[in-house]
Amino acid sequence: MKTKRPTSSKHRPLVIKVGGSLLHLKALVSELQQLLDGLEQHEVILLTGGGPAVKALRKLSALSEEAAHWHCIKLMGDLTRSMSETFPNSVAVTSWQEAEAAWQADRYPWFVVEPFLRADDQDKDHLPHNWDVSSDSIAAHLATRYQADLILIKACELPKRKILTKSLVERGIVDAYFPKAVKKLKQWKLVNLPGGTLQEIALDLFESEPAVSAPRKRPRGRR
Repeated sequence: MKTKRPTSSKHRPLVIKVGGSLLHLKALVSELQQLLDGLEQHEVILLTGGGPAVKALRKLSALSEEAAHWHCIKLMGDLTRSMSETFPNSVAVTSWQEAEAAWQADRYPWFVVEPFLRADDQDKDHLPHNWDVSSDSIAAHLATRYQADLILIKACELPKRKILTKSLVERGIVDAYFPKAVKKLKQWKLVNLPGGTLQEIALDLFESEPAVSAPRKRPRGRR
């Protein structure tokens, strides 16, 4: 399923994952819109994490990792659909082709990942079905398949200096599989929204190898 998308923009598209822990923020819609307003030249695809419900699934010892994996993906899909109904000018999509149609209609596509992941399982390098993989790696995998860049919007405190991706894992900022998931990405970044733990939104992408940087403060007057 290693498809290549036609390039209709001078920029690579952006896969943006909104952390599930941010979905309760009252200002989420306005703050996310502010970030998107600074990305007008990019085609964006949005999806959400699984939020607290995924953490609760970890405690259900009766579930195998395989079963829990697909339950978590269904939860992601439900939350992503909810955001597509909440966020202005949005539509839920289940394929890259539907996302391209949304761009043509000048709408924001919110990507429900289960159909993509089910089909992607036909490839030998599909994602593992275990707790090492979270929505972070899923978003990175989607971006890799379609030659996109990646933004992960986080609710946790981010490092203020360059650190290796394995250190991000050790701090619990990304999942254990993430260092592998981003290896083929050209550019990716982590950011907080203003309602999160940092005061500024960083819009500069940085290289994924060998280390990632903390978001830089946005210059005054920049949109």
